[in-house]
Amino acid sequence: MAYIGKTPVLGNFVKLDAISVVNGQAAYTMQNGSVNFTSYDNVNQFLVSLNGILQSPTDSFTVSGSTLTFASNLSTGDVIDFVMVLGNTLDVGTPSDNTVTSAKLATLTSAMNFQGTASDMRLNFDTTDTVANATPLMAITAKNKTDSVAQLSMRRESAVDDGYIALSTQPTGGAVTERVRIHSNGVMSAANGIALGVGTANTASNVLDDYEEGTWTPTVNQGTINNVGSTYTKIGNKVTIWSSINTFSNRTSTETVEVSGLPFSIASQNQNRVVGSIVMNYSNKLVHASYSRSNSTIAFYISIAGAFVPLKFNDLNNSASNIIFTATYEV
Repeated sequence: MAYIGKTPVLGNFVKLDAISVVNGQAAYTMQNGSVNFTSYDNVNQFLVSLNGILQSPTDSFTVSGSTLTFASNLSTGDVIDFVMVLGNTLDVGTPSDNTVTSAKLATLTSAMNFQGTASDMRLNFDTTDTVANATPLMAITAKNKTDSVAQLSMRRESAVDDGYIALSTQPTGGAVTERVRIHSNGVMSAANGIALGVGTANTASNVLDDYEEGTWTPTVNQGTINNVGSTYTKIGNKVTIWSSINTFSNRTSTETVEVSGLPFSIASQNQNRVVGSIVMNYSNKLVHASYSRSNSTIAFYISIAGAFVPLKFNDLNNSASNIIFTATYEV
């Protein structure tokens, strides 16, 4: 509330600088840290000890501004033991350093505002122990009627200085679960995918929930091959494979060339519909082809004179023949 007149001095207890007695003098200047002291409200806040005896305010001394005046002149041999000034004990002033605990803080009912230079706009959390990995070093939790809704935390990932940021949410009737993690190397992981192109909406058809890159090892149904290099990229439920194979050990079989070892199985509804192309070195010609097969195998068909015919091993009887192919299918 507002005050009429001078605002009461808050509860800050001060011991004033020592005062030396001057023979025949009643008035003395009060100082705190060599600075004239006037931070009080009235004489009743003073504890003055003279010759080991507490003096009575108003009766034995008065104060005005920075001047303390005794009721009679002091003489040689008198000692002003101390002068203490008490704040208004009905109010709380500036607490001493390291004296306020979390139990003494009230629940905030309004926003907390920080103002100052840019370098000071931060909260610092510094643990004094070495915690186990994944243990929160700090966390900010938002709740609605005691139910957690979301949590932002920072935790150790492995080494002491190897940390990560975790964002957790709680679905209705569920538990607080980590959804997004920013690793110490800057890579971000999203447990359930990222919705693209829909702003902040959570539209299932726009969620990218899987991405993977890697290598795979093709095998053939007849003989062996030399796998020069085979890679794949999986985006959502679509997989694109690439491979370069040569040195066929069986170049006389009339069997259709089939390749197995796909990194992911083909979805049943898409079997016999895998699409792609082959670039084959055969009699110094490049032949394009398409292929299809079961959920784990693809068979090659080449286009000759407008018709698709199976690619057979004996079509690769030229020792220089090799196959480079790519295909895309749904898992």
